Amino acid sequence: MRRIYTQNKTNEHSGLGLVSRLRFLLVPLVMAVPATACTTVALYEPVSADITLIADVSPLHAPSEEFCRQTREKGLATGEASLASLADMLSGKDGGQGAYWRIIGADKGAPAPVVTRIRNDMKAAATGIDALSRLAETLMKGDEPTSTDVLEFERALIHARQARDSLSDAFVQVNKRSESEYQISLELTPLDEALSRARRVADELAATKVADPVATSR
Repeated sequence: MRRIYTQNKTNEHSGLGLVSRLRFLLVPLVMAVPATACTTVALYEPVSADITLIADVSPLHAPSEEFCRQTREKGLATGEASLASLADMLSGKDGGQGAYWRIIGADKGAPAPVVTRIRNDMKAAATGIDALSRLAETLMKGDEPTSTDVLEFERALIHARQARDSLSDAFVQVNKRSESEYQISLELTPLDEALSRARRVADELAATKVADPVATSR
């Protein structure tokens, strides 16, 4: 017993006893590390999930957006179709500062240059909605139109109809001061014909539309 006690005291003085105790404490810690590491990895393991997205926007979106933007910038349309705005149009109260005929000075400018501007804006509106009609017809020949295609085309059609009303109001203002009366229905014939074709195309789009496609990614 003395010999063992002496050996232990000698080990403590030489530092071997401390090493032995540290080794005794480190062994279970080292053995525990892999389990902890595995737990951490499991917590941050990547999870795959299915995400369903609507497919690419309609091919009519960009040209429709451009047409609508141009008519709004000219003051020809707002794109709004609220009951309040409809009531103002029917009651003749749609004469605010933003009205097209006020913007171009149809109520006070010289009739000739004002009419020239009205005609140019009318031709641009007719050309724009006609181009969209042709694009929609081409789309129907290749693919089945979707509800998104229908919405994009109808949005442009609303702007074109509002443009027609604005142009008509402008001619009314000009006629109040002009020596010779401009025949509004005759002046707006190109736009009326374009609107007639656009309405037919809109009906065909709505009749042949299918559900919007979806794109699934992981």
